[in-house]
Amino acid sequence: MMTVSPQDPAPESFDFEQELYELVRDTAPRFFAVVVEYRDGDGDLGRDAAVVAWGMAHEDGAADVTRVGGGGPLRLAAAENVARYFGREDGCSPRVVWLPAVAGSGGREVGARAA
Repeated sequence: MMTVSPQDPAPESFDFEQELYELVRDTAPRFFAVVVEYRDGDGDLGRDAAVVAWGMAHEDGAADVTRVGGGGPLRLAAAENVARYFGREDGCSPRVVWLPAVAGSGGREVGARAA
């Protein structure tokens, strides 16, 4: 009986720079704007809007929010909780608009989502 030695596969080269990039990309916080949409005289939303805050959502779901017009920063359990703090008067509706994710992020959500 003849035995055959397994071929010694060449070890894959380790690209530290690529690993660093992927680490940063995969752990980067997600950025969003808090936009308040105002109703027109007919009660329709979307005729006018303003960015009232900017936020950063972390891996654990928590979000830090900074108001455009000043005031103290907010720490929220989730970005979607902004409705409690913005646009509470009649005739307006707050929403979270997510900024595009880091290029090559492998399916992270991009676009707008109502709060």
